[in-house]
Amino acid sequence: MKKNRMLLLLLGVFVLPFLLAKTVLDLNWYQGGVTNRGQLLASPLTAEWLSEPETWQLVYLLPESCDEKCEGALFNLRQVPQAIGAYQDRVNSVVLITDGLQRDGKVVDEKIMNEEQMNGLELIAISQQVVSQIKTLEFGMNAIYIADPLGNVMMAYPLVTGQEEILAQGKDVLRDLKRLLKLSRIG
Repeated sequence: MKKNRMLLLLLGVFVLPFLLAKTVLDLNWYQGGVTNRGQLLASPLTAEWLSEPETWQLVYLLPESCDEKCEGALFNLRQVPQAIGAYQDRVNSVVLITDGLQRDGKVVDEKIMNEEQMNGLELIAISQQVVSQIKTLEFGMNAIYIADPLGNVMMAYPLVTGQEEILAQGKDVLRDLKRLLKLSRIG
């Protein structure tokens, strides 16, 4: 009898944790933590139109008129690559401009972007087909996106208003981008 009790106790010590873990997972009692601050896109967009596919890129589609959200996005696009530190050469900020907003390689409406706002940003003219591709993404034109070195637009940061929220969004982008750069062996 004592032998059987010892065997059952020994078996319980080793088997019970596995049964308990399986039950917790099967009943969805465990909610895993999220480490990223941005929103991972359910269906990433493969972007052949990106200029430097070998680098990580922050991508933003410039609207026809630049409001507070747009100015905040442009601010973060300028600041994040500078704040990234040693990885600065692996990150590029890209502003996409539709055909209607540019003429001879320059932005037509200077109210949208002045010289200070353009500093450090790469401008890429895109077609309406690319605009419609971006509109199919979960956040459409209202987000800053991260594209990986393979040209996949994979993470989004919905635009925010208010100075504190814009600064917090910049910190979130910086935090996620640092983690991606640290873990990535490409780009």
